[in-house]
Amino acid sequence: MYHVNDLLTFVSVAKTGGVGSAAQALGISAATVSHRIAKLEEVLNLKLFHRNSRRVQLTNEGLIFLDRIEPLLSDLREAELEAGSGKGALRGHLRVTLSPWILSRFIMPLLDEFQTEHPDLTIEFLAVDRYVSLVDEGIDCAIRVGKLSDSNLRARKLCDNDRIICASPEFFARHGTPTSVEDLRQMRWACLPWQTRFDTYEGQLSVARRIAVSNSDMLTDAAVQGLGLAVKSRLAVQRELEEGALVEALSGLLKSPAAPISFVHAGSNTPGRKVRAFSELADQAFRAASRKRLSA
Repeated sequence: MYHVNDLLTFVSVAKTGGVGSAAQALGISAATVSHRIAKLEEVLNLKLFHRNSRRVQLTNEGLIFLDRIEPLLSDLREAELEAGSGKGALRGHLRVTLSPWILSRFIMPLLDEFQTEHPDLTIEFLAVDRYVSLVDEGIDCAIRVGKLSDSNLRARKLCDNDRIICASPEFFARHGTPTSVEDLRQMRWACLPWQTRFDTYEGQLSVARRIAVSNSDMLTDAAVQGLGLAVKSRLAVQRELEEGALVEALSGLLKSPAAPISFVHAGSNTPGRKVRAFSELADQAFRAASRKRLSA
């Protein structure tokens, strides 16, 4: 059976590209490094490296093993910290999924300070509007928009939010201001690919999309440019509404407009330190939005 030290040695060789450089980084002999790698390959019955006289290179199996083992070693380090003092700098890699508008408008403005506080933590953002399975895609946490389905994920609400119908003043000047669902059916729309029909208090609204975009930020741009009506999260276009670049139409028409913002993570009720730190960042990002809604 292999030991944790064998796994750490494997990662070091993979990252440095050589037995000698890994030995120097770990403070052990090159012979010990070679022995640990050989033992690991024997136990796993896998060839982890291609070797030549100058350096080593991961095999396809080695790449897969590295991708799997690095998060586990990071979690093990966190477990040691949790069981001990719980202190120490955050290290490793954090993967987060969220909508593009949440990243650009709420998270990015706070990232410089966050990186200053945690210089050894790297973050990868999967900024997409589609649903992303945390478990299947190896994501640590998510900020999600809308009502959450029942699952084994842990979630808590960050902020209230609702969806609205909006367009630019120029669009209404050219095409008129809608007063009914029938008016909306006759107008141009800009939509995300899955936005084809909406439930309203006047019946179901099916729309003919003149423009379909796959990114929520691009949908905002399309609406601001006067290319059509759009259904948007209020928080996603709050700035445009306040500046007059977008105007809400038929307020209260959508039947189920609530789209709360939630922080979601997999695993136990007590997430790891990296996830907790990012959760606190998310709280800070949406705290001002919550205060603004309460005062409105």
